[in-house]
Amino acid sequence: MSGFETIKPSYDEWMYFTQVVLDRLSTVTQIYKNPPHVDAYMREKERQEKLGMTVAVMRQLHTLTDEPAFGLFEEDQDTSALEEGLIAQIQLAMVDVLAKLPIWSADMQLLLKSPWMQNCAGKVATILFRGPERREEEGIGSGMVEHGRLPAKLAAMVDLESAGGERAARVKKPAAAQGDVMRREDLARLWAKQNGAFLRTAGRMD
Repeated sequence: MSGFETIKPSYDEWMYFTQVVLDRLSTVTQIYKNPPHVDAYMREKERQEKLGMTVAVMRQLHTLTDEPAFGLFEEDQDTSALEEGLIAQIQLAMVDVLAKLPIWSADMQLLLKSPWMQNCAGKVATILFRGPERREEEGIGSGMVEHGRLPAKLAAMVDLESAGGERAARVKKPAAAQGDVMRREDLARLWAKQNGAFLRTAGRMD
């Protein structure tokens, strides 16, 4: 493997894709709660169980990443040990997400009456399956790693994390944030800005 291949994702990149997962799962929970098509059948008990499963995953990710105690490091403060510990927990959580993505995708295809690959049935389905603004690595696709999109991106991050090597550098702390603590959403937007992207959730653009 080359040196490039063994660079582990930065803390901020993990925050960015945690936010992406939360955004997509927020849509999934809304569809489980209120299926838009009465003729798209799923047993009520199954739908409620799937909703509970999704909410539990979201709650875990929020629990891990909502705490802003070391959201942005101070110049004279070494938080690398704290960050490494949190990344290890997020990695495990993403392994669980990867196992559930095929289930979520199949259910959303059913309840939205939409294909995942292309010609998705409306804006919500397009963002969910294909990602916002054609950023397909942020769409859940089929849920299968071999079909690309968000599953492949998360799998690649998990693999790079497991391969070891150096950690990619954190984003530069903006002058306006000196002395401030930034939450997961703020870190995600900052990472996105410095990597030529922006966060978008269904119904909102940042």
